[in-house]
Amino acid sequence: MTENRNRPIYILHGAGCSAILQVLTRKTSKLLDREFVEVSIPEKGGRLTRNEAISMLATELGVPEDNVGLLRLEEQSGKDGIRGKFHVYNSKDSKKRLYPGYLAERALTKEEREKLKQEKKKSKAPATAPEAKK
Repeated sequence: MTENRNRPIYILHGAGCSAILQVLTRKTSKLLDREFVEVSIPEKGGRLTRNEAISMLATELGVPEDNVGLLRLEEQSGKDGIRGKFHVYNSKDSKKRLYPGYLAERALTKEEREKLKQEKKKSKAPATAPEAKK
Protein backbone atom coordinates (compact mmCIF):
# COMPACT_ATOMS: atom_id res chain seq x y z
CA MET A 1 0.00 0.00 0.00
CA THR A 2 1.16 3.47 -0.74
CA GLU A 3 0.31 6.27 1.62
CA ASN A 4 -0.42 9.90 0.83
CA ARG A 5 0.42 12.22 3.71
CA ASN A 6 -1.25 15.34 2.34
CA ARG A 7 -4.06 16.51 4.59
CA PRO A 8 -6.30 18.87 2.67
CA ILE A 9 -9.39 20.38 4.24
CA TYR A 10 -12.55 20.35 2.16
CA ILE A 11 -15.61 22.47 2.83
CA LEU A 12 -18.76 20.73 1.66
CA HIS A 13 -22.05 22.41 0.89
CA GLY A 14 -24.97 20.20 0.05
CA ALA A 15 -28.17 18.59 1.30
CA GLY A 16 -28.93 21.63 3.43
CA CYS A 17 -25.78 21.46 5.54
CA SER A 18 -22.18 22.52 5.33
CA ALA A 19 -19.40 20.62 7.02
CA ILE A 20 -15.66 20.49 7.01
CA LEU A 21 -14.13 17.20 5.92
CA GLN A 22 -10.44 16.68 6.65
CA VAL A 23 -8.65 13.75 5.03
CA LEU A 24 -6.24 12.28 7.57
CA THR A 25 -4.93 9.21 5.76
CA ARG A 26 -5.20 7.95 2.21
CA LYS A 27 -3.65 4.59 1.27
CA THR A 28 -3.92 2.91 -2.12
CA SER A 29 -3.93 -0.85 -2.64
CA LYS A 30 -3.55 -1.81 -6.28
CA LEU A 31 -3.86 -5.51 -5.46
CA LEU A 32 -7.31 -5.10 -3.87
CA ASP A 33 -8.33 -2.36 -6.31
CA ARG A 34 -9.34 0.05 -3.56
CA GLU A 35 -8.23 2.98 -1.43
CA PHE A 36 -8.39 3.29 2.37
CA VAL A 37 -9.44 6.79 3.41
CA GLU A 38 -9.63 8.07 6.97
CA VAL A 39 -11.37 11.40 7.51
CA SER A 40 -12.21 13.69 10.39
CA ILE A 41 -15.52 15.54 10.43
CA PRO A 42 -15.62 18.10 13.26
CA GLU A 43 -18.82 19.44 14.81
CA LYS A 44 -21.01 16.60 13.50
CA GLY A 45 -20.94 14.22 16.47
CA GLY A 46 -24.28 12.46 16.89
CA ARG A 47 -25.86 14.23 13.92
CA LEU A 48 -24.34 12.39 10.96
CA THR A 49 -25.89 9.27 9.43
CA ARG A 50 -23.95 6.59 7.60
CA ASN A 51 -25.51 7.50 4.26
CA GLU A 52 -24.68 11.19 4.73
CA ALA A 53 -21.06 10.33 5.49
CA ILE A 54 -20.81 8.13 2.38
CA SER A 55 -22.35 10.81 0.16
CA MET A 56 -20.08 13.53 1.60
CA LEU A 57 -16.94 11.54 0.85
CA ALA A 58 -18.14 10.40 -2.58
CA THR A 59 -18.97 13.98 -3.55
CA GLU A 60 -15.62 15.27 -2.43
CA LEU A 61 -13.56 12.54 -4.10
CA GLY A 62 -15.66 12.63 -7.26
CA VAL A 63 -16.59 8.94 -7.25
CA PRO A 64 -20.04 7.29 -7.35
CA GLU A 65 -21.61 6.54 -3.96
CA ASP A 66 -21.87 2.88 -4.99
CA ASN A 67 -18.07 2.64 -4.93
CA VAL A 68 -17.67 3.93 -1.35
CA GLY A 69 -17.89 1.51 1.56
CA LEU A 70 -18.08 2.71 5.15
CA LEU A 71 -16.08 0.67 7.62
CA ARG A 72 -16.56 2.65 10.83
CA LEU A 73 -17.71 5.96 12.26
CA GLU A 74 -16.08 6.74 15.60
CA GLU A 75 -17.14 9.57 17.84
CA GLN A 76 -14.28 11.19 19.69
CA SER A 77 -14.55 11.25 23.45
CA GLY A 78 -14.97 14.73 24.87
CA LYS A 79 -15.16 16.28 21.40
CA ASP A 80 -17.91 17.07 18.95
CA GLY A 81 -16.23 15.36 16.01
CA ILE A 82 -16.40 12.10 14.12
CA ARG A 83 -13.61 10.06 12.60
CA GLY A 84 -14.66 7.93 9.64
CA LYS A 85 -12.89 5.02 7.95
CA PHE A 86 -13.84 4.15 4.38
CA HIS A 87 -12.85 1.93 1.49
CA VAL A 88 -13.16 3.58 -1.92
CA TYR A 89 -13.28 0.98 -4.67
CA ASN A 90 -12.28 1.62 -8.27
CA SER A 91 -15.29 -0.27 -9.63
CA LYS A 92 -18.67 -1.51 -8.46
CA ASP A 93 -17.62 -5.11 -9.23
CA SER A 94 -14.58 -4.94 -6.94
CA LYS A 95 -16.78 -3.59 -4.14
CA LYS A 96 -19.25 -6.42 -4.68
CA ARG A 97 -16.42 -8.97 -4.44
CA LEU A 98 -14.56 -7.53 -1.44
CA TYR A 99 -16.92 -5.45 0.72
CA PRO A 100 -18.56 -7.49 3.52
CA GLY A 101 -22.33 -7.83 3.16
CA TYR A 102 -23.08 -7.12 6.81
CA LEU A 103 -21.49 -3.68 6.49
CA ALA A 104 -23.60 -2.93 3.43
CA GLU A 105 -26.74 -3.84 5.41
CA ARG A 106 -25.87 -1.28 8.11
CA ALA A 107 -26.17 1.57 5.61
CA LEU A 108 -29.73 0.55 4.64
CA THR A 109 -32.80 2.21 6.11
CA LYS A 110 -34.94 0.29 8.59
CA GLU A 111 -37.59 -0.49 5.94
CA GLU A 112 -35.00 -1.73 3.45
CA ARG A 113 -33.47 -3.99 6.11
CA GLU A 114 -36.87 -5.49 6.97
CA LYS A 115 -37.58 -6.10 3.29
CA LEU A 116 -34.20 -7.81 2.88
CA LYS A 117 -34.87 -9.93 5.96
CA GLN A 118 -38.25 -11.05 4.57
CA GLU A 119 -36.67 -11.96 1.23
CA LYS A 120 -34.06 -14.09 3.01
CA LYS A 121 -36.80 -15.89 4.96
CA LYS A 122 -38.74 -16.64 1.77
CA SER A 123 -35.66 -18.01 0.04
CA LYS A 124 -34.84 -20.30 2.98
CA ALA A 125 -38.39 -21.71 3.22
CA PRO A 126 -38.91 -24.85 1.11
CA ALA A 127 -40.70 -24.10 -2.15
CA THR A 128 -43.11 -27.04 -2.00
CA ALA A 129 -43.44 -29.83 0.49
CA PRO A 130 -43.03 -33.33 -1.01
CA GLU A 131 -46.26 -35.34 -1.10
CA ALA A 132 -46.54 -38.13 1.44
CA LYS A 133 -46.59 -41.68 0.11
CA LYS A 134 -49.80 -43.61 0.59
